[in-house]
Amino acid sequence: MNQIFEKAAWIMADTDGQTNIEHRYYLYKTSFDITDGSPVTLYISAFSQYAAFVNGVFADTGVFEDYDFHPVYDEIDITRFCIPGTNELTVGQYVCGADFSTRSKGTPGVIFTVVQNGKTVAASSPETLSAHDARYLDTHEKITGQLGFNFEFDARVAPQPFRNSLLADKPRTLSPRPIEKLKIGACIGAKLTAQGIFREKDASKPKAERMYTAFLSAKPFDTVKRDADGLHMALNSAEKSAADGLYFLYDLGGETAGLLSFSLEVPEDTEILVGYGEHCEDMRVRSMLGSRNFCFRFFAKKGKNDFFYPYQRLGLRYLQLHIYAKAVTLHTVGVCPTDYPLTVYPCPMPDGLHKRIYNVGVKTLQMCMHEHYEDCPWREQSLYGMDSRIQILCGYYAFHEFRFPRASLALMARSFRERDALLELCAPGREPITIPSFTAVFLREVYEYQCYSGDKTLAAELFPTLRAIADGFVKRIDETGLIPLYTGAEHWNFYEWRDGLEGNERYADGETVYEAPLCAFVADALECFAALCETAEPKLVARFSDAAAQLKEATHRAFFDEIRGAYRTRLGDRVPRHDLTQALMLYTDSVPASYIPAVEKALVSGELIPVSLSMTIFEYEAFLKRGRRKNEILAEIETRWGAMLNQGADTFWETDKGAEDFGRAGSLCHGWSAVPVYIFGKYYAADIYGV
Repeated sequence: MNQIFEKAAWIMADTDGQTNIEHRYYLYKTSFDITDGSPVTLYISAFSQYAAFVNGVFADTGVFEDYDFHPVYDEIDITRFCIPGTNELTVGQYVCGADFSTRSKGTPGVIFTVVQNGKTVAASSPETLSAHDARYLDTHEKITGQLGFNFEFDARVAPQPFRNSLLADKPRTLSPRPIEKLKIGACIGAKLTAQGIFREKDASKPKAERMYTAFLSAKPFDTVKRDADGLHMALNSAEKSAADGLYFLYDLGGETAGLLSFSLEVPEDTEILVGYGEHCEDMRVRSMLGSRNFCFRFFAKKGKNDFFYPYQRLGLRYLQLHIYAKAVTLHTVGVCPTDYPLTVYPCPMPDGLHKRIYNVGVKTLQMCMHEHYEDCPWREQSLYGMDSRIQILCGYYAFHEFRFPRASLALMARSFRERDALLELCAPGREPITIPSFTAVFLREVYEYQCYSGDKTLAAELFPTLRAIADGFVKRIDETGLIPLYTGAEHWNFYEWRDGLEGNERYADGETVYEAPLCAFVADALECFAALCETAEPKLVARFSDAAAQLKEATHRAFFDEIRGAYRTRLGDRVPRHDLTQALMLYTDSVPASYIPAVEKALVSGELIPVSLSMTIFEYEAFLKRGRRKNEILAEIETRWGAMLNQGADTFWETDKGAEDFGRAGSLCHGWSAVPVYIFGKYYAADIYGV
């Protein structure tokens, strides 16, 4: 075990046994003595999540979530919270206990040690007192299938009695956090934009539906009294019989990622619903979107209630409160921002519109970088192969930083599945499906990391996994020279959100289907792996470079339509259908030189299904790396990304449709849509890195 934790043990509260714990919260407490003001350090890890408090004051939260077999610890300076003499450390623990995109099931446990002047002054052990934090109610509603469980909190309930802890059977070797800690800021107070009374439609429905379908009636702003203590509002005599309570709609002014915080006072025990999200087109927060549930429940006790939720970061712009009371005083409502520390490099472009696009792109990237890259901060917060590749490339130019991408790529590698030689859909999660093309892109990500950073150690560390992936692809190439689609219920043959490319079809094991995009992605992956082999394992270079070349040739022969001068997407298609297919064939240098003009013409003809925001990276580079269409591409970026700016976007959307896509659940902040940051940096400014 790490020397830091030599005197500490993995422990678990003795309340539920140590197996099959799901969606539970616990508290641990211990005391320690210090004699002077020299630095005091807390080393801590937890599965699934922790929040540390010293002498009743919040100190930090946010373990680097990893797989159970690879626990990571944090190092936290708690000196400013300590006093000479006896101090109390309280550790809150959240155990998810189920598989989602953002985390996976494992053995719950907590380990910590407090050190001053090289001496351990406190350490977790079976003598550490612990209890079930029963204020968090035993509900199992999900926020989304990616994010995990929703929470309900009852401020009227006291924690269960404390007792000694149990030893937890966890790995005895812990790794230090591979990236910086998030900077947790003071609460950003949201701006009140609407208020009034509400009447519930059906109290028997789930809370998100109750909130979303409630009748709202606005009250004028002059009915809200403001003073140094906060906002005061009450039902008048006529409203008391007609209304269930008071509602408040808050605006944070732009996309925000942070931890929920509020302080309020009520004259009686009160139920409060808290909804959050990015959309307010319905004149309310979209707390319910299909099965998604963006609504928490808080039971306030009579009097003042201060609440801070440290276990789940929210991505949002709007907050809505439904308070089932006749009166309320709201002291503060907002979030404590959680930002990854980054140095932002200025836009390399002189034009004002280009600077706006760049700056909004950079904010989009920042909102999608916390413990790892996230597709979006609101709905999923998940680490995907394709998404992260775009985010990493943009970050090389916006942040000139390599520690964060290295950690995310290593985390993704730990998700390797031996049964099909693919990565999990998201790391550190476990999902019933995965996207084969995203695993292919992962090999390119590692290759690009080595090119930009000059660091060859990552590929060396990951080489067994990289080779297993490459071998898995080669073994699937059949007598046609092509790689068939992965079949069965657990494989999602997705490329982008366009008709015919979403992978909606599912194929039974034994079916044989071929698609050009998968072949192109795999050929590119094998070529990238061959390049990595030049330093890691030179004798393998020829094998994988030859396999890539042969797959490219076979793909051209099988999918090229001589009459139309373009590539079909699926073997059996009557005609070419997609711009992405043409872009990928050009991008991967799979098009014989004599056919390049025809394929380029098809790609800009406007006759095929155009690429989505994220996949513009392949279309643009297909031309730009050959020095083609530089002015036209810049004009398209101005038009396409400028349209989002003109509609008030302060981060870029998942797709051009914005909020109304995906059944009105379109993400308004998606890392993969920051493409112009990379394109500007690589093709329209001095080449900083020479790659």
